[in-house]
Amino acid sequence: MRKGWAAAIGLAVLGATPASAEEQESPLNCQRFADGRMVLDVYSYPAFIPMDTYIYNDSDTETFIVTSIWDWPGSSAPSSLSIDVPPGTSIGGTTFFRLESYAQCASLAGRPERAETGLPIRLKTFTEVRTSTGEKVKCVARVVCH
Repeated sequence: MRKGWAAAIGLAVLGATPASAEEQESPLNCQRFADGRMVLDVYSYPAFIPMDTYIYNDSDTETFIVTSIWDWPGSSAPSSLSIDVPPGTSIGGTTFFRLESYAQCASLAGRPERAETGLPIRLKTFTEVRTSTGEKVKCVARVVCH
């Protein structure tokens, strides 16, 4: 079963960040795609980019309650919410991100000086999910601006 969440919070959204050796692996994970890809190359502006995010609960027994989702660069702060994700289910949604220019991409990537070079700029977009029990997962999609 899949529940939609993007419309409820206005979110935009790939691959789950692996846990370190000291962390216990969580059954909560997510994936993020920029226009259906893990890495999207952008050559013309403005670019209207659909961002898909899927949050999975791979537990056989535990229900997670998602309490916040932060989608960057779609929003500047996490959105508070309360969505149950029962065992073996997922939620997901599509939002959109508008990239106005190569210079904006450079600024968002923290590389404004690079805007003068014309070289590719790698912009890491992410979704960070938190639950009521303190579980946290982050997933990333990359946009390469040309």
